[in-house]
Amino acid sequence: MKIAQTFSEQVKDELSRYEYDGTAMKAVLSSFLTNNLSMSITKDKEVWEVRTQLNSTIRLIDQFFCQLYDIKRKISYTDVQKINNRRIYKLTLEGNFEQINSDLQLNEIYPKQILGNSINVRAYLAGAFLSGGSINSVEKSNYHLEIRSSKLQYLRLIQKLLQPFNISITLLKRKNNYVLYIKKAANVSDFLKIIGANSAMMQLEEVIISRDYYNNVQKLNNLDIANLRKSSVAGQTQVMMINRIRKSKLFKEQPDKFKFYCSLKLQNPEASLTEMVHIFQKKYQINMTRTGINHYVLKIKKIFNSNLKTIM
Repeated sequence: MKIAQTFSEQVKDELSRYEYDGTAMKAVLSSFLTNNLSMSITKDKEVWEVRTQLNSTIRLIDQFFCQLYDIKRKISYTDVQKINNRRIYKLTLEGNFEQINSDLQLNEIYPKQILGNSINVRAYLAGAFLSGGSINSVEKSNYHLEIRSSKLQYLRLIQKLLQPFNISITLLKRKNNYVLYIKKAANVSDFLKIIGANSAMMQLEEVIISRDYYNNVQKLNNLDIANLRKSSVAGQTQVMMINRIRKSKLFKEQPDKFKFYCSLKLQNPEASLTEMVHIFQKKYQINMTRTGINHYVLKIKKIFNSNLKTIM
């Protein structure tokens, strides 16, 4: 049974299909190995090993070693893990690692030669996501992206490389590891663009736009409902006031047009100011404005308040 890809895996698959030139390959490798390399001695030989859950990622790293260095390589994988239904893919390397160490500046806190231009900086950041990155499903509203590492200096370098892009980043410790945390949707989208995951970035942007549109529609609907409720309450209040003041002396002294409005309001208690204007114009061919209607509303309140003691 084929397991559906997570959004993180989609991003890493896209990065693994990206065409990198020679120096960018070294930038990806330098970042990936700094964060995801274990070393051991087997039969007096130094052995390097990198692991990942994605076949496409291990193939990419293997391809880079094949193109750049004369070294013995072997890919293997475990059985499917019960905890997540994923395999662990492993690349084992044997050979002379002195050249690779020097070439990729793996022992440097800031590998200046590797990070010599903006393209390589972006490739180095792509290597960081390939080695320890994750991003939650685009269907969830709480967008966040993480890059994990056991090496604090490495994540501080990633944080420094992202500073010119004005991305808000949090660096925190989680158990035995450290995590770079990017939360805002716009920042997550910017990061995907920086590392070259343009298809994933467009997918995320489409979801963000759709969700924002839906939320705005909901807000407008809620506002309309609130306005309707407010209009209904105001209408019922006017009806109550009119019923209370119709027999008062002050009401009887008012112009016929005002009395006619009160009569129409009793017949249309839910009507707004605009709707009352239309009723006057279309049904009775009487020109009225919202200001004129509002003047009557204020007059009703004034008469009601002035006669409150006598009519209650």
